[in-house]
Amino acid sequence: MALQGTFPLLPLDELVQTCVGFGCSIAHDDLARPTPARTQAIYEWWMERLLGLRAEDVRRAADAQLDQLDYADIYRDAMYIGVFQIAFQQLTQPSGLGDFTLRDLTHPTSKRIVQVLSAIVNFYFFQEEQGDRVFRPLEDEFEKLVQEEGVLIEENEQLREKIAAEREARARNAEIMKQDEPNERARVEALQQKREQSLETIKAREALRADIQALRQRRHEVGQDVSRLELGISELRSQIVSSPDKLRSRIDEMHDMLQREMERLKETEVKERQTTNKINALAQYSIELHACIRLLDDWQNDVHKLREAELRLGEHQDHLRALEAEQVELENRIQLLERRITNGRDELVRIKDKMERKKDSARSRRKALEDAHAENLRRKERLDMEAAEKNAQAAEVEQQIRGMHASLQSELEKGEKAFKRIKDQVTLYSIRLNKALDSVNELNSLAPEF
Repeated sequence: MALQGTFPLLPLDELVQTCVGFGCSIAHDDLARPTPARTQAIYEWWMERLLGLRAEDVRRAADAQLDQLDYADIYRDAMYIGVFQIAFQQLTQPSGLGDFTLRDLTHPTSKRIVQVLSAIVNFYFFQEEQGDRVFRPLEDEFEKLVQEEGVLIEENEQLREKIAAEREARARNAEIMKQDEPNERARVEALQQKREQSLETIKAREALRADIQALRQRRHEVGQDVSRLELGISELRSQIVSSPDKLRSRIDEMHDMLQREMERLKETEVKERQTTNKINALAQYSIELHACIRLLDDWQNDVHKLREAELRLGEHQDHLRALEAEQVELENRIQLLERRITNGRDELVRIKDKMERKKDSARSRRKALEDAHAENLRRKERLDMEAAEKNAQAAEVEQQIRGMHASLQSELEKGEKAFKRIKDQVTLYSIRLNKALDSVNELNSLAPEF
């Protein structure tokens, strides 16, 4: 094979067999004697095969450009050829053929089309050989996606377990609060009652303290009266010698007064004992009241704890709702990743199968091409001899065609001269006819009137 640039040029028959093996509808004459229409059809097939661009897509792009021009029909074919040439360069440039021009479409030659197709075929084989290099990163990415899928599934399970535990705790707390709600109301009502009773007890203690203070004041006054009586008795004892009768009456009065004071003192002592008993009872009640107050404080703390628990429960509920929303988002993300992984698996399997088929086909084609190459060399020698004979025959035919062309050209010149003479005669006859018509018109205008 002769080398051209960075790719080998395939022999004509080998190139035809290779293209037919790929599925391209091509014949030997399409490469030996190419025509613009057939060459463009072959290039369209390869562009659709390797680039995924169809002729209809190129036609739509060309029509879109024609909308900006006046008299679009005049430029329609030229615009399509130009757009097709730009699109086809996306295939020829990566293939190592950077000089593809419009002339390759409008005036194709056998040498040029063989060069273009050889570049495309060699690039196609190179692309097939690079399949493993492309396939390996895809497999690594697939493994990475599988690992990410496992991590996401594990995180999803943990979140589900956490959400289930939160729901169970929420249900237990709700049940406990529902069961304890009547007791809590009763405790709150009892607390209010105890507070009212404690206020009343405090008021009673203040009243008792006032009574005790009054009794102490009264006792002090009674003591002062007793002291005054003792002083009076002392005075009476000093006066007993001077006035016995008067003293006796005075003693009787003092005795009566003393009896009354003693009775009042006894009543005061009784009241004091009663007040002391009341004070002791109030002290005991105060102790019990303090115990109740401590119990109420404990209940109040329990109420605060329950309220804090309600607040924490609300926070947990908000957190649970956030976790549920996050779970929904994660589930959607997991579903999206599962779809991507499934699509990636299918795509990898499809690519792998396609690569295997293409490798097997390429190996068999390469083997067939290598086997056919030797045969083609032998055929080439025979065809060169036949081509020499055909060239000699073609030279003879060309000489005959040139003779026929010369005779035809002479006949054409004679016909042109005869046509010119006829044209001159017709022109002269037309001039004479016009003059005759003018004479007739003049005679008609000069005719006598009757």
